[in-house]
Amino acid sequence: MIRLDPPALVAARSRRFEKVAGQAGVDSWLLTTALAVRVVTGAWSDDVDLSSEWSSPIVAVGSSVLSPGLPPNDPRLIDMVVDLLPRTGKVAVDRLGADAYDRLHALRPNLVIEDVAPLLVASNAPRDAVEIDVITEGHHRTEAALAAMLHEVREGVTERELSRSFYGHAEQHGIERVHVDTVFSVLPRDVGDAPWARGEWSERSPYRELTTDKVLRQGDHVAFDAGAAYSGYAVDVGWTLLASDGEPSADEVALADEWDEVARRVIEAATPGASAADLRRAALRGWDPDRPPPWPHPFYVAHGLGVRPAELPFAGTDFGVEAEESMILTSGQVMMIEPYIWRAGVGGYRAEYCIVIEDGGTRIISSLPYGQWPARE
Repeated sequence: MIRLDPPALVAARSRRFEKVAGQAGVDSWLLTTALAVRVVTGAWSDDVDLSSEWSSPIVAVGSSVLSPGLPPNDPRLIDMVVDLLPRTGKVAVDRLGADAYDRLHALRPNLVIEDVAPLLVASNAPRDAVEIDVITEGHHRTEAALAAMLHEVREGVTERELSRSFYGHAEQHGIERVHVDTVFSVLPRDVGDAPWARGEWSERSPYRELTTDKVLRQGDHVAFDAGAAYSGYAVDVGWTLLASDGEPSADEVALADEWDEVARRVIEAATPGASAADLRRAALRGWDPDRPPPWPHPFYVAHGLGVRPAELPFAGTDFGVEAEESMILTSGQVMMIEPYIWRAGVGGYRAEYCIVIEDGGTRIISSLPYGQWPARE
């Protein structure tokens, strides 16, 4: 059954998309990916997930949404929707097989066909207040689910058991779905503990983000990273948990303090008109050049968040500084700030601040005390 998001959310997204499409001279669009259809029209269906998005997607043709029961590479799909398309002008599409493209060209030879991806990216921001409210609510619900199970992070439990428990707590707190595997993963204390220590990884701080049947030991640093969804928007929550009956050591407190210093520098730099490269430079300001950058390879120190768990802008990626100079921050963007600090023999600390960029100043919407170690009750 096709469902619709609340009208206020749909209006915010469709208004931005239609504006960008109009500026690009696009007259209509043919969308077959679930995310694109939901972004532009607000339509979605659990049946798509059950039957496979590829084999039986919901399709948006302009403002019309239908369930053709055919995959995007089937030319018969074009026969079903062609009457909804204009005969001339420009149409943006996001996924069609070669045979379907050929059929579209045959039935509409005077149409110019373009990729819809740049339009979707350009219409990501600025988010309306109603969208930011939904992201904030989803973020707080996910944080509450984590807080409810902190006491379970202890010696003897496995990473996978923690992940399984989180799914239950997330459901209890109204999280719609976990769209990527939730990570509970012991961070390396020494280089030899890292799963990869070769190639480009050998020049970066050792990191691990893989949930297995590994059993937690006393004093382990456990990275938590959850990608969830709430009302069609992505949620990204991360923290480092301490599997210890005692208090963190002075070195561990210093590790968390250093993480917070880097994160706060990046947040301070995240203002309208700044570039992703400015955020990279803020993270590295005053940083010892003999140490690896304070974020894990091949991830980033900051990234956007919206209907996708990771959106432009990206700061600290292997795109390089030149590419990041072109990624300009705007008021109304939601971003994740997520350094990683590691010291040999001590371990690692990574957490994530969720922020909203505003004209009057950057606002942190995270509710847990990141930059500290979770208190044990």
